[in-house]
Amino acid sequence: MISRALAAVVLLAASAAAQAQSPAPAATTDNRLAATIKSFECGDNCYLTVTDAKGREVTGLCEAKACQPWNEKTQIPRKLVGRQVLITTGVGVQRDGGGAVMGKMKSFRKIEFAQ
Repeated sequence: MISRALAAVVLLAASAAAQAQSPAPAATTDNRLAATIKSFECGDNCYLTVTDAKGREVTGLCEAKACQPWNEKTQIPRKLVGRQVLITTGVGVQRDGGGAVMGKMKSFRKIEFAQ
């Protein structure tokens, strides 16, 4: 009996050691966010601000395909303010007017409009 218990303890210890040495799966920075469009503004970069289900404002670099015409015109069509969206977020790079990297921040990579 003692040898079986000892064998079980050794097996568990070996399993735990193997798990500790194996690399963790790569973490992703992409998340999904259900929200309502609140505002859009541009400077050196263009930013979309949305309000989530808990009423918190979330601002991100507007990098999604849907943002391209807004970024070019530096404004969002008024009819889109208040629309519900599902956003895929990630990490984007802020650049100054000369193109130099200034830092990283939340970015909106994909925007899907609720029907």
